[in-house]
Amino acid sequence: MTGYRQARLLVLAVVTLAACTQPEPPRVMPRPVVVAAPLPLHGPADDQALPGAVHARVEADLAFRVPGKIAERHVDMGAHVEAGTVLAVLDPVDARLTVAAARARLAAAEADLGLARAEEQRYRDLRERQFVGASQLDQRENITKLAAARVEQARAEYDLAANQSRYTDLRADAAGVITQVLAEPGNVVSAGQPVVRFAADGEREVHVNVPEGRLDTLRDAPSLLIQLLSHPTHAYAGRVRDIDPQADEATRTHLARITLLEPDERVQLGATATVMVTAESRERSFRVPSTALGKLPDKGAAVWRVIGTGREQTVEAVPVEVLRFLDGEALITGNLDAQDRLVTAGVHRLVAGMPVEAIDRAAKAAL
Repeated sequence: MTGYRQARLLVLAVVTLAACTQPEPPRVMPRPVVVAAPLPLHGPADDQALPGAVHARVEADLAFRVPGKIAERHVDMGAHVEAGTVLAVLDPVDARLTVAAARARLAAAEADLGLARAEEQRYRDLRERQFVGASQLDQRENITKLAAARVEQARAEYDLAANQSRYTDLRADAAGVITQVLAEPGNVVSAGQPVVRFAADGEREVHVNVPEGRLDTLRDAPSLLIQLLSHPTHAYAGRVRDIDPQADEATRTHLARITLLEPDERVQLGATATVMVTAESRERSFRVPSTALGKLPDKGAAVWRVIGTGREQTVEAVPVEVLRFLDGEALITGNLDAQDRLVTAGVHRLVAGMPVEAIDRAAKAAL
């Protein structure tokens, strides 16, 4: 019995020990979140954000000055050309024939003038010997003058034809970029019909459409900031060059041209840009992806900021005020800093204190 009691006591002790031991709670794995830093608006908040595109200060549709059939095109869209570069060539056969015809008319007119002068001189000699009357001599003088005028006319036509024969080459007037090709080899074009669209090197500007009610705000803005969609972290200063006085019939907006004061190589023709029309200074104004905005109960809009480092990263909500929504982005103001890491996706699943693993939005792993 002693052995039986010992075994029973041992089993009882094991059961008691197992009942007193609590199981270890499962470890909560941190949620991966994509983060990005808010882009400061350099102090002032925007009164309005106007989308637009980058253009050259000088843009023109280049065309031949004479009609004809395009034989060659030497440039493609996007090509950079220097002043004097041949862009396209017309079939020169018609031009050569026109020059040859004009040269023949000039030779005929000169021959007529020579004959008229000889006849005038003969009549002058006859007049001195009283064989003809004064009226006959006057008539010969007038014929000579008419022949001389016809020579001048034929010479001018020849010079015009020779000059126009050089217009079969379409050349760039200045250095710039071909932004569009409007005709191809084989097309028959009239004089002045656009063949290529050309943007000259030099000043760059942003074209935006402004509603009539905001024209005064644009004119009176203390400063203009321009941000490119391709490089949102950099802002350029701008200045209003001019505003079309007449509104577009369809959109009832006015085209405004905003000159970029210090463009660099990142400013490319056709790039999408946003003109920030700044008004009153407002501290802590930022630009964030619209997906970073969430909503707190009874507190309005908020963003989620990652705090901590390493494996000790959690999130906290920061109430913000939304100034304006843009295309895929939002302008906000709040207690943020340019070095903050804001969650940019899935914010509706976050709660305060949730452990997370931050992944930089700019990193390849976040794409």
